[in-house]
Amino acid sequence: MKRFSAFIPVMLILCLAVCSSCKKILDLDLEEAEPQLVIEGNLTNITGVQTVKISRTVPFDASNEFPAVSGATVSLQDSKGNVIFFTEAGPGIYEAYDLAGAAGERYTLKVAIEAQEYTASSTMPANVPLDSLSATEQTFGSEVRKTIAVNFQDPPQVKNFYLFKMVLNGKKVGQIFSDSDFFTDGRYVKRDLFLSGYEDLEIESGDAVTVEMQSIDEPIYTYWRTLEQQYASGNPNDVTTPSNPPSNWNNRALGYFSAHTVQAEDVVVR
Repeated sequence: MKRFSAFIPVMLILCLAVCSSCKKILDLDLEEAEPQLVIEGNLTNITGVQTVKISRTVPFDASNEFPAVSGATVSLQDSKGNVIFFTEAGPGIYEAYDLAGAAGERYTLKVAIEAQEYTASSTMPANVPLDSLSATEQTFGSEVRKTIAVNFQDPPQVKNFYLFKMVLNGKKVGQIFSDSDFFTDGRYVKRDLFLSGYEDLEIESGDAVTVEMQSIDEPIYTYWRTLEQQYASGNPNDVTTPSNPPSNWNNRALGYFSAHTVQAEDVVVR
């Protein structure tokens, strides 16, 4: 989510103007779009620190470092009306301690700042166990590359959505891996996590790989799936994002709030 669609109309106007007359010298006033709030909140089923990050978008030609937003009031409410407040642990980073979510529970995260309130809700799905990881070899033309597969049993007659995150030799892989059981409901799943190559990463013998599996709800799957498709089109740091992924926040805020289960497995590639 490095560049935003609010700037695309300006670029289209510039292109059309250049095409209409190559002899004209253009002097356009590129008005900056109003910065938008970006809220990234996570609640897991593992007791510990739960984190919410708040920042603002930047102009099209600025660096991709979003400025942190301090001074917000952040609270989490469950369906029974219980409320927990987060404290600001650092600029734009809000934390709640010794907290865990429960499967089947719907949670609402609220952020109040500068007389504006933003809310998002997410239901934590039941946990789907991750059985194991396995290293396989895939042939791409004349090239043979190693890849990691996740292995698990999808529950039957239940809509399930998944997000996988990879750590390769201690380094977080930025690529997104999302999945649903649209074609695999009730089946045993072996899903290969292909590295697309934009990070110039390749799995080799001796590498240590950790994969985190999240069971997520459908709106959060839609968010990550949209980002994954944009990543697949090229390095998101080098191209303009076609559109902002659909957020579950109200009041025009960007980002997401996800209540999900989480588990991880390790493997050393042979």
